[in-house]
Amino acid sequence: MKILKTTTTAIALLIGISSGFAQSDVMKDPVSYTLKNGMTIIVAENQATPKVYANLSFEAAKVYVAEKAAVQEVTTTLLNQQLTALDAGLSYSDKGLNLATTSAGLEAALQTMYAYINAPGFTEAALAKAKAELLAHLTAQDRYFPETVNAASLNKLSLADVNAYYNEINKPALTFLTIVGNINPAAAKNYTKTVMNQVKPAADLSKNYLVSIN
Repeated sequence: MKILKTTTTAIALLIGISSGFAQSDVMKDPVSYTLKNGMTIIVAENQATPKVYANLSFEAAKVYVAEKAAVQEVTTTLLNQQLTALDAGLSYSDKGLNLATTSAGLEAALQTMYAYINAPGFTEAALAKAKAELLAHLTAQDRYFPETVNAASLNKLSLADVNAYYNEINKPALTFLTIVGNINPAAAKNYTKTVMNQVKPAADLSKNYLVSIN
């Protein structure tokens, strides 16, 4: 049921992005693969669009835990800032990592994406920038935040907290890669496997931590 819900949501989101090209006679039924590391790949071929859209969803990040709300917001902001700066058609939101490219550019885009998510290289400067953005939103009151996301909880966060949270959510068995567009499912699967084989495993940064809810 959870896989079905994730599949339906991600495909609906990506089809919505490319709705101008979604024609029934060229939109194929989704095909699902599970890689050896546990990651699920879902591909819906749409020959009417020249583009390929992908969403990498960390399922663990969708579970709301009050004491982790601040680190979740900071990590989401940090990821989006850094991915957008790569200028590779990548972005990040609470829906996961988003990618827009062409069928010819998919393998290279996936390579960029996986190289980053495997070793994002968070720094103190990047953390400060993410915190500053969130604090500005809190001051302006132009975005909704859970009660536990406030100046005190944000300022208390360390780089080790962010690394630990990211390592916690970045688990292949709880990750779904959904691809929609002008790409053959077998080719998409092979691209993903090739790219993942080129990426070295990241160091385990796990640690126990608490985020202030004051």
